[in-house]
Amino acid sequence: MSKREEKEVVVPASAPLAESAYEKAQFLVSSRYTPAQRDILAAVLEDGKSYTDNQAKQALETYLRKELK
Repeated sequence: MSKREEKEVVVPASAPLAESAYEKAQFLVSSRYTPAQRDILAAVLEDGKSYTDNQAKQALETYLRKELK
């Protein structure tokens, strides 16, 4: 078993809390999205890039609202 070092991060009270960001692979296994939504996210999200939940939802909505040609 490997040991994982945990570092405590102290955030000043005046600093706004950042929204958590996740990798594409984490969205693809999330139960928050339906299998069809996960398929779309697999196509629209870039590998190696982190997204907030709101950014992933926005990418999904943008794709679904696209006009068909």
